[in-house]
Amino acid sequence: MKTKKNFVVFITAFFLLAAGGGRVSAQTQSGYEIMKQADDRYTGHTAQYSLSMTINSGRGAPRIRELSYYFKDFGDNEKILMLFKNPRDVTGTSYLSFSYDNESRDDDIWLYLPALKRVRRITGSGKNDDFMGTDFTYEDMGSRSLGKDTFTLQGEALIDGAPCWAVEARAKDSKDPYGRRLIHVRKDSYVISAVDYYDRQNRLLKELRVRDIRQIDGIWTAGKMEMTNVQNKHSTLIEMSNIRYNLPLDDSLFAVTNLERGSAR
Repeated sequence: MKTKKNFVVFITAFFLLAAGGGRVSAQTQSGYEIMKQADDRYTGHTAQYSLSMTINSGRGAPRIRELSYYFKDFGDNEKILMLFKNPRDVTGTSYLSFSYDNESRDDDIWLYLPALKRVRRITGSGKNDDFMGTDFTYEDMGSRSLGKDTFTLQGEALIDGAPCWAVEARAKDSKDPYGRRLIHVRKDSYVISAVDYYDRQNRLLKELRVRDIRQIDGIWTAGKMEMTNVQNKHSTLIEMSNIRYNLPLDDSLFAVTNLERGSAR
């Protein structure tokens, strides 16, 4: 199956993080092929680390949230669990996502809200909502199927001194909040190092910058990701620490029933 997904895209996104697998000649790669290499990059069988989220609205002091992050590759799907530790008003909140090898299948996402004592499933347009008051949407925090976009190689650029391909992704769905994205993929590792998000009116909406990119246990890893909403001047910085790969993680940690019982917390 594909061997990632980060925050980022982280991530994913986007999601996150890593490189590996075969290489295709730079002369023959299309925008889609570059994105497929980035999507398939190796991030380990498991990963766990600490996250710090700093949310800056430009009004008052920044809000800081601390989380634990867990990832496991199950072969035909990948699962991510995030547990909120601090501050008190979000303690016990849990996020769980399943992503699938099938490009036509969307992520399954659940959010446990201790104040309501119930699990909320995030579906449809709800995936475009802000994630816990940050500048990332729920979809930004998970993975995005390559089948949702049309990719065009736009050229090359230097991002933080690293040579990158610049790939434009245009959403096939006319209702997608992002009309297009300009994605910068590092040539040395296929790590996504920057993304510019444009709204349906083709106005720059958000900028993602990925920094502190280095190898840990042979896996390319991003230490920081910052999403800035250029329209409202709001930003969220995510910093990773205590990063560990390929340590045993019990399958039951990623069970939806654990969220419902609260035992994952």
